[in-house]
Amino acid sequence: MNGGWQDAAWTVSKDRLGDALRLIFCVGLLETALWAPPPLAILCFLTTLFYMARHLWRLANRASAHGLELRGLLNSYGLLAGTFLFAAAILVFAHYYGSLHSLWGLHHPWLAILIYVAWAFVQEFMLQCFCLRLLRALLSRAASLVLAATVFAVAHLPNPGLTLITFFAGIGFSAVYARKRNLYVVALIHAILGLTLAVSAPESWFHELRVGRDFFSPTTYAEAILPKQ
Repeated sequence: MNGGWQDAAWTVSKDRLGDALRLIFCVGLLETALWAPPPLAILCFLTTLFYMARHLWRLANRASAHGLELRGLLNSYGLLAGTFLFAAAILVFAHYYGSLHSLWGLHHPWLAILIYVAWAFVQEFMLQCFCLRLLRALLSRAASLVLAATVFAVAHLPNPGLTLITFFAGIGFSAVYARKRNLYVVALIHAILGLTLAVSAPESWFHELRVGRDFFSPTTYAEAILPKQ
């Protein structure tokens, strides 16, 4: 079996030019959102998210068609357990070598963790349900995985370390989604590994996971959130 690759929703597109233009339009809007000042950035992001959701609803209004059924989590317990073990090993290694630190310098990071988990879900919805779906309808299996990972990596510019690691992570996330066809599984893996990376790697490596215009901000997340004394 080839898992999700055999689903009818992944068949060759009948509107190749239209799908290519949709993909370019959404990637362009996302890049604008990453680099524009807050009011325009929020507008571009919400427009992109709405457009993607509307297009996918028109393709299929079933939750299962997009991997949005919770029952798929039960069938992926082994993969999730392996992810937790891998993350634990990274944390132990970081503790041993002295690079383990608090999340973005926050003393009470639980809200930040919840926001990051939700953001990981949104990212994977955009990448897997929309970008990978369109790419797979246009290209071969291998090419669609590589190009989806490229889109994912470009969204993390100009952060050099994060751009590199997200390219390979994008291939892995997309391969898991194509196989398991469950967005919650991929989003959880993304969140677990992303948070692990944020607290285990030296802070100079990934610059608090900042991307786009925010990469050049001199203010840390802790300084932005905590009240000034």
